[in-house]
Amino acid sequence: MIAWKLSQIAALTPYKLREKQQILALAIAELSATQKVSLRVAKLCVLIPFFIMFAYIKGWILIPLLLVAGLLYPLLTSPIDIWFAKPHLEKAIRAFKEQNTTQAS
Repeated sequence: MIAWKLSQIAALTPYKLREKQQILALAIAELSATQKVSLRVAKLCVLIPFFIMFAYIKGWILIPLLLVAGLLYPLLTSPIDIWFAKPHLEKAIRAFKEQNTTQAS
């Protein structure tokens, strides 16, 4: 099952939203170079149809559509980020805990 939000991942339930985002960033940093390229290509595959559609729209109607697209961007790309980062979440959680203990000292 694909997780649409970070709150749907059981391992991240004890953390606040900002902490979940930091853990996700750590997990994405753990990706290999080929996985990072694949992540970016997957995001582009989702976004390119919208940009092609916007290329054919003329006039002022384009402005509200671009605003909606800007708001939808995280909704479209977050599940992709989560899916790629999931295998590295445990290591990222350990790294996050380690960072917090060293900062507290």
